[in-house]
Amino acid sequence: YCRPAKKKMDGLYAKQGRGRQYKSKQERDQYLQSHIDELQGAKDDKQSLMQQQRDALSNTRRSITTETNVLERKTVDVQKRTTSLQSLQKTIDEKLKQRADIQEKRMAEYRKTEQLQDSVREARETAHRAVSDMRKVMPRATALGLENLDRIVVQERLVPGQEYFGMLMENMELVDPKFRTAVEVAAQNSLFHVIVDTDATAAKLMKRLERDKLGRVTFLPLNRLRVDTNIQYPDSSDVQPMLSTCIRYDRKVERAMQHVFQKKLLARSVDVASTWSAKCGMDAITLDGDLCSRKGALTGGFVDVQRSRLLAYAQQMEARETLRKLEAEDRETKRTSQEIHQTAQNVSQELLRLQGKQSELKNMQDTMESELESIQGRIDHYGKQAERLEKTTIPTLETEIESLANHMGRLQEEMATELSSTLTEEERSMLAQLKTVQVELAKEIENQNDVVAKVGVERQRLESLLNDNLFKRRQELIEEGLSSGGSKNNKNRRRSGKKKSAADAAAEQSKRKEDLEQRQRELDDAIHACDDIESKLQDAREEDESLRADLMAAKNELEKLKSKDLKNSRSLEEAQEQAEKTLNKRSMCISKRELYMRKIQELGSLPPASELSNYTALTIPGLMRQLDGVNKKLKKYSHVNKKAYDQYVNFSEQREALLKRKEELDSGAEKVKELVESLDRQKDEAINRTFRGVSAHFKDVFKELVPNGAGELVMRTAMDDDADRDDDSSSEDDEEGKQKFDPNNPNVSLYRGVGIKVRFSAVGENYMMSQLSGGQKALVAMALIFAIQRCDPAPFYLFDELDQALDSTYRSAVASMIERQANSADNPAQFIVSTFRPELVQVASHCYGISHQNKVSNFHHLGKKDALHFIANLMSEEEAVGEVTSLATSRASRSAAGGDGSRKRKAIAAADAAQDEDEAAEEESMNVDEARPVEASA
Repeated sequence: YCRPAKKKMDGLYAKQGRGRQYKSKQERDQYLQSHIDELQGAKDDKQSLMQQQRDALSNTRRSITTETNVLERKTVDVQKRTTSLQSLQKTIDEKLKQRADIQEKRMAEYRKTEQLQDSVREARETAHRAVSDMRKVMPRATALGLENLDRIVVQERLVPGQEYFGMLMENMELVDPKFRTAVEVAAQNSLFHVIVDTDATAAKLMKRLERDKLGRVTFLPLNRLRVDTNIQYPDSSDVQPMLSTCIRYDRKVERAMQHVFQKKLLARSVDVASTWSAKCGMDAITLDGDLCSRKGALTGGFVDVQRSRLLAYAQQMEARETLRKLEAEDRETKRTSQEIHQTAQNVSQELLRLQGKQSELKNMQDTMESELESIQGRIDHYGKQAERLEKTTIPTLETEIESLANHMGRLQEEMATELSSTLTEEERSMLAQLKTVQVELAKEIENQNDVVAKVGVERQRLESLLNDNLFKRRQELIEEGLSSGGSKNNKNRRRSGKKKSAADAAAEQSKRKEDLEQRQRELDDAIHACDDIESKLQDAREEDESLRADLMAAKNELEKLKSKDLKNSRSLEEAQEQAEKTLNKRSMCISKRELYMRKIQELGSLPPASELSNYTALTIPGLMRQLDGVNKKLKKYSHVNKKAYDQYVNFSEQREALLKRKEELDSGAEKVKELVESLDRQKDEAINRTFRGVSAHFKDVFKELVPNGAGELVMRTAMDDDADRDDDSSSEDDEEGKQKFDPNNPNVSLYRGVGIKVRFSAVGENYMMSQLSGGQKALVAMALIFAIQRCDPAPFYLFDELDQALDSTYRSAVASMIERQANSADNPAQFIVSTFRPELVQVASHCYGISHQNKVSNFHHLGKKDALHFIANLMSEEEAVGEVTSLATSRASRSAAGGDGSRKRKAIAAADAAQDEDEAAEEESMNVDEARPVEASA
């Protein structure tokens, strides 16, 4: 209203002025007409401009429609790509999980492979030890031959199982491990014999072994082995045939097994083995390894299980089988690991391809989102432009055109009036009224401008809050609660609805007011209806209130939990942020530390802490300036070795460590030396103590054997040798030698041997061993043996014809001593003696005879009377043979002295006759069962 009023006032003032300005109506009308024409031209221009703005508004609206369609299509494409991206991300997650599972499997396989490799190494070592143990229980040449035989078999292209069967022990299996000792004793080294099909094969292999000097092997050609097909085994529970009882074997090698085990019996005990061995003419073996040979020999005793051939072979086979299984398992594990590795590579390649595709889709999606934002920006720009044209530009032009039309109308109305220099009464009243209205409107405009300014500030604040905070917060909530597709739609809806025009907002506000009034009316109706039925709900309210109270309590608890969860989430986020900051700070500190460590290494060794304390108060720039100055000064000494001090410190530390080590070694050497000296003293004392004991017992034993004689043991020392070599040495040297030699506890290092001095009469000189006869030497030797026995008693003694060189007196003395020693209360012992003399038989507790008939030795128990009678006959035969021999010798000597040839021939004939008689006597004694009585006193 202010602007039209002002224009009217301006028109009235202009009319009043024209009345004074122009002299005639015609001049005024001409001026008014020209002004009207100008106004008409301006009006036409305004109308043309308004038409252009309206066309621009139409174009803008069409652009908005087009861009909106494009935006919708792009949004659909983005949603599709988002769905594809989600599916691709799910596939990638599955692949990542699959790769993680494969990595775990691969690590498990790697660990299993390492364990198997350790087991394979241990199995190889075990197999190597088993092979070494196997070599120890066989002859060296056989071991070498067997080691090279397998290679020769391959080179000669022999068929295993048809031409070549291997060792005997390889082709058999024990029925029970308890038979191992018996089978091994029965087969002995035949276990290492190699079975082949024919002697031609054996000859071929032997030729190769001999030609290349590869060892020695015994072969068992199946076509040459001779076996007894009609052998009859005893029908007794005490013995069983070893071939069928102890071992299992393939029928292809049956002849080889029969060759080794056909005449072997397994016996229950040694007595049973001895009985059945003699009856059946077979070797009988017990489970303990005692063998009764079919030839009459008895062998047995302790069997070292650790040196068992079959056990060593079984351990070798077990080690090889274990090694084979472990190697097969190792190969299988490596193959599985390779497959897993290949699968991991395939999965990684597939994952890389999917990630590349995901990256490509993300880039395309980002591009399309950028395009959507650009399109939305253009739509917002077009909307603003259309709003500006519709609400500002076009209304302004319309107002201006209307104002021009009104002005033209007033001028045309003025042209119809007369020229007057004053206004009419009506015009003056209108002018006064217009002035009053102008003043009021000016005040109102000023007040409204203030209101508009305040509203503008508030609007700007609200727009800033809306754009900078609320829209972003809504977007975050949408992204958290909805899927990406839904979030995109909400985002587009938000973008499309964010920039509404002010007119639409006002229309929407008025519509909301109408809706609010409608809802108010509906609320009033509902309240009336609620008042009508409130009496009916009174009973249900109490229960409802109680339920509401419970619900409220549950809601309060839920709110507390939500607030606590929110607080925990915030604390977690803060902790994560703090952790990230700490990690960043740590990485920075680590990089700085590495940098400073490199600088410290470049500088060399650090000064002591006392000098470092002088620089703690300085800042880093100050320290850097001082460092630069010091570096400049150090450039003068660039030729000096900067690491000399470090080297000196290192060498000093090494020197101290070596000195300390030297002290420890010296101390250890002293202790070892003391230990060696202590052991030497103990050894010397033991030797001297033993020698004294044996010497004392020797004197007693020799006195018992030779009552009128005496004997002693003499220790020869280096002093005695020196005395023999240096008879002319001075008395001072003798004095020094006496000081070095202590007769009570002499030094063992000075000992040179033990001498024996004896005499066989009460008076006379002592004799050394070299001066004695054979019988005397035997007597002295027995005295020494009995002396050692008394010093270190043994449970039994075995002598073979110890009295052969003794005369009857000494034989009686020896027999008496053996009897006393056997029946001694302190150290009783058992004596087993073979003899041809009656003295030992008379004191013996048991007598046995050994006869040799048809190349077979037999063992017989004899009574003492029979044994003495047998020895008496034997001694008479020896005396007759001795007389014949002496007669022939004397005749031969006489014929040689006479020189007669015929006598020589007679003497030779007599000697031959004596020899024939001697042989006849020997044959007769053999036919009568030649025997040696064996005396055993226990």
